[in-house]
Amino acid sequence: MVPQSGFGLYLKKVDNVLGKTVQILCVALLAIIVLTISISITTRFVFFNPLNFADALAKYLMIWMCFLGSGLAIRAGEHIVVEMFRDSLTEKGRKKLIVFIDIVVSVFLIIVIYNGFIFAFSGLGSHDPFVFGISMIIPYLSVPIGFIYMLIQLNITTALSLLSKE
Repeated sequence: MVPQSGFGLYLKKVDNVLGKTVQILCVALLAIIVLTISISITTRFVFFNPLNFADALAKYLMIWMCFLGSGLAIRAGEHIVVEMFRDSLTEKGRKKLIVFIDIVVSVFLIIVIYNGFIFAFSGLGSHDPFVFGISMIIPYLSVPIGFIYMLIQLNITTALSLLSKE
């Protein structure tokens, strides 16, 4: 899928930079999770002195990684698609279907983003005593921020597919 217009090329560059950045962030989060859990296992079973924060920290990092990774799945076209129905349409019908699906999913994502921010800011006054007393807004923000990335990625992917000559 190679866009031909100047805007399409610009959008493809934005897609590549954004995708690569989120991929690097997800790999870094996974590395921190593996390191944290490995150190926790070592301290628990070798030194008999467990790290109380390791499980909660790994859980929060995994949540961030999953929501950001969902945007990467959209970018790669890895979410569920009924190809049989889509392939039975003409090219014009396919493009209309793609736009319709993008609009419906975008509305859903916007609703989740809005409610996610409301929920995240409700955690502003609470703290997790196990993970260095961090504000719970940090793990809760994974939902709206992850969905913002999904929304951006969905619309970039849709625009690129509409601009492509394939």
